[in-house]
Amino acid sequence: MRPQRRTRRREEVVAPRGRNPSPRLEVLCVGTELLAGRINTHMALLAPGLLGAAFPIARETTVADSVAEIRDAATAALERSDMLLVTGGLGPTFDDLTREGIAEALGVRMAYQPELFRAIARRFRRYGRRVPEENKRQAYVLEGAAVLPNAVGSAPGQRIDSGGKTVFLLPGPASEMRPMFEGHVLPFLRRRAGGRVACKTILHLASIPESSADELLAPLYRSAERRGVEFTILSPPGLVDLHVTATARSEREARRRLSEAAAAARRLVGRWVFGAGDETLESVAGDRLARRGWTLATAESCTGGEVSRRLTSVPGSSRYFLGGVVCYADTAKLRELGVPGDVLKRHGAVSQACARAMARGAQERWGADCALAITGIAGPGGGTPAKPVGLVYLACAAPGGRVKVQRWNIPGDRDAVRRRASIAALTLLLRSLVPDPSACGEELLGI
Repeated sequence: MRPQRRTRRREEVVAPRGRNPSPRLEVLCVGTELLAGRINTHMALLAPGLLGAAFPIARETTVADSVAEIRDAATAALERSDMLLVTGGLGPTFDDLTREGIAEALGVRMAYQPELFRAIARRFRRYGRRVPEENKRQAYVLEGAAVLPNAVGSAPGQRIDSGGKTVFLLPGPASEMRPMFEGHVLPFLRRRAGGRVACKTILHLASIPESSADELLAPLYRSAERRGVEFTILSPPGLVDLHVTATARSEREARRRLSEAAAAARRLVGRWVFGAGDETLESVAGDRLARRGWTLATAESCTGGEVSRRLTSVPGSSRYFLGGVVCYADTAKLRELGVPGDVLKRHGAVSQACARAMARGAQERWGADCALAITGIAGPGGGTPAKPVGLVYLACAAPGGRVKVQRWNIPGDRDAVRRRASIAALTLLLRSLVPDPSACGEELLGI
């Protein structure tokens, strides 16, 4: 263990918070591996719990395993915010430097606690192992900090209050971080929240651009803050997600505000909303098929089975999904689906007529109530001026001989075209299952 440097306590700079009395919280993730492409799972673990405790994350910073980087990032965060959660860098190795970096940022010493090391040693002995000398690093605690016990690993966490600010140090492994976060950090934050509670939902939209949804929802944004509501729009491939968060002094009031805000949003964009929360296109479409007692088959060309994969990812999908076929070559479309040769000769495989014939062929082959067909040019080659890369035709056959066809021109590379085509196909299926498809913002061709 290197000798401790005594550092001068920094003068606290408290950023003005305006009319918002809520403490501001930031997260600092430490780990060189996170800057080398490794996925940072810390935020997915921390964010939902912090939001539920009415402490949404104001900013997240990732730094390498460096005392200077940790110190500078923590200093900047504490000048902006009231609380800081630091993850990672609490292990026993030479590059676990979070303790040193935070000590320098706060201007405090670290003290070795023999009883803490004895507890670490007892943990090793329970598994018949000798504790390495390097683990003594984990027994150094910031001056004035409370130790947060680690029920899973050897790295204790710490909580320190300094100059009106609170800093938490949490271990990096998710298996160690989660119980410490849920058992020690969240209860502390809930007490500090003064009874504030946050509730959240997500409305999922399809068949509308993100910018159009944002324009339609603009009237809600102007009054949201004073009502304790926040709207955020995200755009996963081919879809739009509207995140709605409400904060109040009680759970009942927060849920009331959330319900009113979600209802107001639905009044503006409801025709494009297909689900909420954990619902997906495939789960909602499957639920509607099951409720009607209908079955489904698929015929895919350019998507190569992606639609079938998504449908079968839903538990219980065997209730309604009979099967599918990938007909990539024209000969497969002829043999497996009975697409007429003159359709392929006159219109080509990527055409409205071929998509309709594929849907009807799948419907007949499987004896299904509904069938979904996709044919297109995913690229990068194969396009022409008349039929460019990204051209996709979708068809949905329903009971009674009805077939709905859509034409899409999808931008992007091969993977993007395939992914967005599968989403568009599921959207078409879903819209074909509602009583009034014209109310869903869809342009249906060749009905």
